[in-house]
Amino acid sequence: MRIIKARGVDIHVNPFFVLVLLMYASVGLFIETLLAFWIVVLHELAHVAIAGGLGFKVERLELLPFGSVAQFDKSFAETQEAEIAIALAGPFHNFVFAGIAFVLLRTEIVRFSFGRFIFELNLAMGLFNLIPALPLDGGRVFRAILSNRIGVVRATAIAVNMGRICGLIILVLGVYLVLLGKGNIFLPSLGGFLMFTASREFEKASYMRVKDSLRKQERLLNDGAMYAEIIASYEQTPMVEVVRKFIPGKVNIVMVLDRSLNILGFITEIAVLEGMVRYGSNAPVRRIVV
Repeated sequence: MRIIKARGVDIHVNPFFVLVLLMYASVGLFIETLLAFWIVVLHELAHVAIAGGLGFKVERLELLPFGSVAQFDKSFAETQEAEIAIALAGPFHNFVFAGIAFVLLRTEIVRFSFGRFIFELNLAMGLFNLIPALPLDGGRVFRAILSNRIGVVRATAIAVNMGRICGLIILVLGVYLVLLGKGNIFLPSLGGFLMFTASREFEKASYMRVKDSLRKQERLLNDGAMYAEIIASYEQTPMVEVVRKFIPGKVNIVMVLDRSLNILGFITEIAVLEGMVRYGSNAPVRRIVV
């Protein structure tokens, strides 16, 4: 649900986030609800500020109960360090504000209930977002670290599965607490929502790979030369398995070999991606060798 477009950024609010705010407002926590909304917004502005400083532009921002999902103008596939810095900006901001609230509580400058609410909400949001599971900030850090070793697609799949597992645990725990009469619908709803958004992140993985390959193609044409990675592949290997071996930040050239290790030909990563679209992801790489 789009609410505003500010400085070229489409800002959306997820319906579940609206539901959470309405739920808290309905039980007399209207002021706390407004504060929670503002804390989430500040969390996201921290991401946006660091992203802008590193040369990335946010095109779309969707506010979620535990943070947001941002869409940038370019991929992080070549700059995992940037993704880590941007991801950690949100939790770091929350911990700073939690520290400020704690100091104010100790000096009794603010009302105890108000200061405690600010402290606990910032601390909870910061810690929760550090869980190494997509779409949480910790999941983005986890994916960035793995991407250097196994590629962005496989790293995304692992971080997404972590998100699904985490969501399932929260869902089961929430239902258990509700049955005991010690909880409400928020926790199981959050678990289910986390599982859903994690799966949605996985759907973006292939798009990220295509977008990254096109950017490298453009960069090669502009710079005239760049580093390449040669990947040897048996002719009957499914193209999807070849893609999983691609190295971020380099032009990947696939050397296709037969059973006797004779070279059948060389193909680019763009050719492999186009072959997956034309023949299917499980088609053998031999099929696109000219």
